[in-house]
Amino acid sequence: MVERASTNAGATGPKSWMRGSSGPLRGALLGLLAQHPGTGGELAGRLKRRLGETWRIDPTDVYRLLKCLVEEGLARAETKPRAGNDARMRLIYHPTQDTAPAVRCWMETLMPREPVRLALQAKLAVATEQDVPTVYRALRAYERDCIALAQLVLPTGVRPDSWESLFLEGTRDAVYGSLRAEVDWSVRMRQRIDEYAARNPKKN
Repeated sequence: MVERASTNAGATGPKSWMRGSSGPLRGALLGLLAQHPGTGGELAGRLKRRLGETWRIDPTDVYRLLKCLVEEGLARAETKPRAGNDARMRLIYHPTQDTAPAVRCWMETLMPREPVRLALQAKLAVATEQDVPTVYRALRAYERDCIALAQLVLPTGVRPDSWESLFLEGTRDAVYGSLRAEVDWSVRMRQRIDEYAARNPKKN
């Protein structure tokens, strides 16, 4: 049984499916789907391998994104029996005629730079002198989290032997650099707090 895809993909515009915080994940998912069909679980596993440990890939989210792609007409879902004597059915996701053009459009579209450290920015924006210890602890925790994630994506330095490994190494390098920059910012922020406290001892 084939699940019919919605015909509203053209009506909503070729780039509407890219919008929102999950746009990059939808694009990567669509790119993998264009390469090879698979179940939601298989596609989630492939995403984890390609994007690395710093991406929190939840299979539930992957199924939700796949459902959206089907509704957009960028994927189709087909129910097939499982192998062997298993009587249960499984849902296989396939590309449509619109999948490859959508992936090319996504590849060529410059994504807006997303704001970083939003939670910390919100806290810093309204913090008072009484909140300094809490903010300080939050900054240290943020540094520890970033350092732990950076260790997972240390560039290997090995010369890539395929296009896939080349792009994977590039992704690791980009994520590692971004995380190190976040750590540097947090350290500088703590230094600013320390310098201010030293200059204004009566306010602390």
